[in-house]
Amino acid sequence: MSEDEVFIGGVTRAWLRARSQTERYTVWKPAEGNHLARAIELLGLPYAEPEPLPEEDALMARMRELMAEPRARAAAVEATLDGLPAMAGIDVLMHEELGEAYRRNEAAVPTAQNLTAELMTGLGYTASGHKDLPARCVARSGVYWKRG
Repeated sequence: MSEDEVFIGGVTRAWLRARSQTERYTVWKPAEGNHLARAIELLGLPYAEPEPLPEEDALMARMRELMAEPRARAAAVEATLDGLPAMAGIDVLMHEELGEAYRRNEAAVPTAQNLTAELMTGLGYTASGHKDLPARCVARSGVYWKRG
């Protein structure tokens, strides 16, 4: 593999190395099976979806506090009633309250998704598929919930 090789979309090895694990996963997922995905794998760069934050992480503690607030429940239910994944409301809340700590931490979105699932099942909702989130959201998709 040549260092100067250019892949689909003008992507180079240097560009791949400079991306975060989540950004590489975003590139790898739709490219699975093609030359670009193989390059990510051969470079040995991590590209798997990140795991949620560990319980002892300070950001996890702050996210749990936010999820315990009535406005988190209201945001999740309102998004659901609007035909969106509950995560659409939670994502906006997390981004407004935590800013860069939420947006730039690769584990923050999977953590928010897990916390949203806990909230919604606790409210008596059941998962009913996945939907894309609005472009303004940090998360790209989320579970759509229906009243169980």
